[in-house]
Amino acid sequence: MTFSALEAEFKEDSWEGITGQQLNILGSNSVKIRGKNVKMECFAGMGDSFFDDIFPFLKLENERFVVDIKPQIKVRNYGGEDGYQIFPLVNLKRIKDVSIQSKTKLDYYNKVKKKLKMAGSGNIAIFTFGNSATDDVQLDDAKTLLKDYGVDYRENEKKFIPTPKPGSTQFGVKMQCTITQNIFRFVAKVAFNYFAYCSLQERKQSILYQDSFNNIRRFVLGDTRVRRQDVVVEVSDDPITIHEKISGNRFVSHIVIIYLENGFVYSKLSFFGRKVYKVLLGRANAEFLLPNFGCGHLFHPFDHTINNLTQKPKVNPTKEEIEASFGLFRRMDLSAKRSHEIYPHATA
Repeated sequence: MTFSALEAEFKEDSWEGITGQQLNILGSNSVKIRGKNVKMECFAGMGDSFFDDIFPFLKLENERFVVDIKPQIKVRNYGGEDGYQIFPLVNLKRIKDVSIQSKTKLDYYNKVKKKLKMAGSGNIAIFTFGNSATDDVQLDDAKTLLKDYGVDYRENEKKFIPTPKPGSTQFGVKMQCTITQNIFRFVAKVAFNYFAYCSLQERKQSILYQDSFNNIRRFVLGDTRVRRQDVVVEVSDDPITIHEKISGNRFVSHIVIIYLENGFVYSKLSFFGRKVYKVLLGRANAEFLLPNFGCGHLFHPFDHTINNLTQKPKVNPTKEEIEASFGLFRRMDLSAKRSHEIYPHATA
């Protein structure tokens, strides 16, 4: 999967992007953390800071997301001295095993091999499980695997600690985030793309080229003369959906809506239940000034469902019905309380 520069920075160096990698939404072979805009500190709660270097993946358990510790190899200095790349051992083994299946997979294996060799043994750490301080079966397998990748791993320090009983410890994560201009551009791009798709579904794509939407187009394309605060006008923790406001829980999903306010078209969006961004798309012309202008959807990344937020939801909608739920005039009654049953239950 190929990402643009904006998408890659969002994925690797924003609060929302790192959350997505913890959940491995895209099924990637590795996690990439740049460490420039987001300073991430982990507290393993195991009584030894040595283990704080473990990257905390997340998993769904009893309708809550909890830390999922996976055997992993950590490669330091990705994208700079503060960055790193995490390879779960099972993924690194699979990359090697499937390399005989095609030239594309062999090329990818050689690319990872080159990256690990260039990093060098001194910039690589291994975290595995064992039943005791002398149980090195998984650790030895990891060393052998690294040798297959051309790395002669030399151990500088080795520690063992019994795995705490469930509930006896809590893996903590602290993030200090700076939202950069590029992250704001990415957010504005997602908002405008959603608006553009709704316009296409309405067969009104010509409106996308109207002067009233010049500002956001220029901002997304990197025009520094457009101020961020004139496009992304607000960043808050105020939830978008009524269900979130009432329950106090945020959906770990992607939510985006478009609506009218004081003669302007706005979008609100959030990723994985984190910050809520309010984006000014442009001034509304006369054809937008109707009571049913607006649209909104919740994209659930785990079961790949799409729930509309501005119409009466249908149970088990068809692909055609989901497609028909996108448009510029899909708002029915945003003040009505929706049944919580149409929404995913996982919360942050």
